[in-house]
Amino acid sequence: MFALIDNYSKNIDKKIYNAGLYLRISKEDEISGESESITNQKDYISRYVIENGWNLTDIYIDDGYTGTNFNRPEFKRMLKDLEAKKINMVITKDMSRLGRDYIDTGYYIERYFPEHDIRYIAINDGIDTFALNNSNNDMSPFKSVMNDMYAKDISKKIRTSLSVKKRNGEYTGAFTPYGYIKDPKDKNKLLVDPDTVGIVKRIYEMYVGGQSFRQIQTTLNNEGILSPGAYKQQTTTYKNTSRYGLWSFEGVKQILINRTYTGDMTQGKFVKLSYKIKKSKQLSKDLWVTVENTHEPIIDIDTFELVQKMIARNASFDFTDRAKPHLLAGLMYCADCGGRMTFMQSGQKDGTKIYYAVCSSYKRYKKCTRHSIKETDLEACVINDLKQISEYTINREKFLEAIKDKPKKSKTETTEKEIKAIEVKLQEIKKIIKSLYEDKIKNIIDETTFMELTKDYSKERDQLQTRLVNLEEELKKHTEQKEKNNDMYKMITEFLDLENINKTMLTQLIEKIVIDENRNVEIKYRFNKPF
Repeated sequence: MFALIDNYSKNIDKKIYNAGLYLRISKEDEISGESESITNQKDYISRYVIENGWNLTDIYIDDGYTGTNFNRPEFKRMLKDLEAKKINMVITKDMSRLGRDYIDTGYYIERYFPEHDIRYIAINDGIDTFALNNSNNDMSPFKSVMNDMYAKDISKKIRTSLSVKKRNGEYTGAFTPYGYIKDPKDKNKLLVDPDTVGIVKRIYEMYVGGQSFRQIQTTLNNEGILSPGAYKQQTTTYKNTSRYGLWSFEGVKQILINRTYTGDMTQGKFVKLSYKIKKSKQLSKDLWVTVENTHEPIIDIDTFELVQKMIARNASFDFTDRAKPHLLAGLMYCADCGGRMTFMQSGQKDGTKIYYAVCSSYKRYKKCTRHSIKETDLEACVINDLKQISEYTINREKFLEAIKDKPKKSKTETTEKEIKAIEVKLQEIKKIIKSLYEDKIKNIIDETTFMELTKDYSKERDQLQTRLVNLEEELKKHTEQKEKNNDMYKMITEFLDLENINKTMLTQLIEKIVIDENRNVEIKYRFNKPF
């Protein structure tokens, strides 16, 4: 056994290594005061590589990226170079530079690097994955867990610090609300932005004067005034996600309901689900943190409260303005630009308002073309088509035969048999790997032999597990399809009585309605049309 280890060590020393230096520092590391600057890491690791006579092939630097996930640009580039065989060694100053999430860090050290024959070294932690008798390698999982706990602790401290600042009325957002800028002397304090404060006041004046969100939006866009997103992108590091960078209905509304403009600070509306991910959820209003009189107001409190009452009244009026809701709202799409279509009023007849479906890109930004079609005509088109389907499907057996891709019984049985066979094989592999592990513990086989013998079994196990998941998903779809066909039949037959049509039913039956410039209508159902 020892002879095998000695030969392995000699081969390691003779091998030519093209080293990739991976350097990382996050904002959390800077806050904690760690001596982990990029320059420090670069000099330290470079000297180590040169002293060992290896080739310094490339340096990968993720400056300002957290270690709690591996979604980092330079790390991804390094993986590509590893798979392209450009480098065969990765070196970090310590394990925490590679990552602080113990699950993913463990994956790269225990699985990814060995499978790609990559030598990984964490200098300060004494870890070298090609050194068989290195006890530090055995401690790497524990070090990884400690790094993860450290990241969690830092995140908790940062959240506590931000919570204190919010309760003290200090602004903690990355970007300020439109109409304000950060005080150059104190980033937690808001100052009125002289370039946009007039626009905010004007929006309130226009709304109080009787103009709607849409009218205000149109006026601002026609005058070429930058939207909040476009202005923020021009003056900060913010990246605007708006398609056209213009004012939107929602953008106007957000300014009119934002209490910040009264001089009060409301924060803590969202909370992160985990320190490892960016996803957040909105909290209920009773959990928001509001501190009064923290900065200069742009809108007086009386005007703000008047606007809130007007918005509430107009929302109620808009909801009850029609005898029934738009049945097809949310289902219509423009055939040319792919955008949604919306409704707009165009006159009245006998006291009844007439609505047309139009392309929203045209309505909002004058992009694309109108694609206008009368709402009553569109509803009649859809209802008539569904009525034909309903009449065609009075015979239940004929309907089920026509609309569904009926899975063959033999196919289902074959799938179930394969699932059972895979489950048996997985149990066999589990026993074999367990037996090999016991042989390793008893020193019947060494670590290298154990890894070689279990490699193929592990690969086969992974392939079988993937196949098992796919087969189980296939069976699940077969079952869901049967249930869906039964539900579809019940809903479609109700269309024989036209008074039973409702929005919920349409949403379940119709995927989308595509309308072109010539008013041609294509209805795409969530089932196979029987004719």
